[in-house]
Amino acid sequence: MIPLLFGISLVIFTVLRLIPGDPVVIMIGAENASPDEVARLRRVLGLDQGIHIQYVRFLGRLVRGDLGMSLSADEPVSRLIRERLPATVELTLAAMTVALLIAIPIGVISAIRKYSALDTASTVVALLGISMPNFWLGVMLIFLFALRLGWLPASGRSEAVSAGLVTLVTTGNPAMLITAITHLILPAVTLGAALAAVVTRLTRSSMLEVIGQDFVRTARAKGLPGRRIVFHHSLRNALIPVITVIGLEFGALLGGAVITETIFAWPGIGRLAIRSIVQRDFPVVQGVVLMIAIIRICANLTVDVVYALIDPRIRYA
Repeated sequence: MIPLLFGISLVIFTVLRLIPGDPVVIMIGAENASPDEVARLRRVLGLDQGIHIQYVRFLGRLVRGDLGMSLSADEPVSRLIRERLPATVELTLAAMTVALLIAIPIGVISAIRKYSALDTASTVVALLGISMPNFWLGVMLIFLFALRLGWLPASGRSEAVSAGLVTLVTTGNPAMLITAITHLILPAVTLGAALAAVVTRLTRSSMLEVIGQDFVRTARAKGLPGRRIVFHHSLRNALIPVITVIGLEFGALLGGAVITETIFAWPGIGRLAIRSIVQRDFPVVQGVVLMIAIIRICANLTVDVVYALIDPRIRYA
C-alpha cells in the first residue's frame, strides 16, 4: 500500500501543477491581481518554490496525517473531507445495495432458467445498463420521477439515513428517515445501474459454469433439495469472481460519484473535488484522490479476506 500511495501522490501532485491557471490569481481575482499581491501570496502559500521542494514538504505533512490547508476555503483539507466523506460513503453503499439486490437474484434465476424469456429480458436490460452513461441516466430519472411524476426530489440531501434511523428508534417518528431515503433513491439508482448490469451478467455466467460441474451433479444424484443445491453448493462457489468485481467496483463507484453528486447536488467529496479543480485548489484535490485511493486499496484487501470466508479451500499463509 505504501509504494502505491506514494506513486499516486507523485502523479496527482505533478499533474495538478500542469493544469493551466494560477490558483493565486483565482483566489485574488483576475481584476484585482496586481503583480506584487500575487508574488506576496505565492510566497505565503509556498508556491514560489520549486515543484520538487513543494512535493517534499507535502510528503512531510502527509506522513504526519496533515493534508494541508485549502487555498480557497482556508480550512484544513482533512476537515473538509471529513465533513463530505459520510455523504459519499452513504451514496456508494446505497448504490451497491441497490445493485446487489437486483443483480444477484436475477443472475441466479437467469442461470437456472437459461434461454427463457426472463433470461433474455435480463440480458437486454443488462446491456442497456452497461451502455447508458450515468450522467444521461441521472438526467432522465430526474425528468421522469422528479419533474413529470413528482414522486421524488430532484436533488439535494436532507439528512443522513443513519440520523433518520436514530430518530426512528429514539422517537418512533419515521419522517426524517423517509425523507432521507427519498433523496437517496435517484442518485443511488443512477450510480448503481452499471454495477447491477455487470454483476447480473457475471453471476449468470459464473452460475452456469458451476452448475455444470461434477459436484453439483453428484448433489442432484444424492437427491438433495434443489434450493440447497442452488444456494449452498452452486451460488457459494459462483460468488468468488462476483466478489472480485464488487470489490474492484467499490472504488469505481466512489469515482463515479463525482459525476452523480454533481448532477444531484449531493454534498459529497465528488462535488468538493469538482469545485476544487475549478478553483485550482491543489491541496483539496490531492486529499480527495488520496482518500479514494486508500478506500479502494482497503476494498481490495477486504476482498482477499472474504475469499477465505466463502471458500474454505482458500487459506493465506
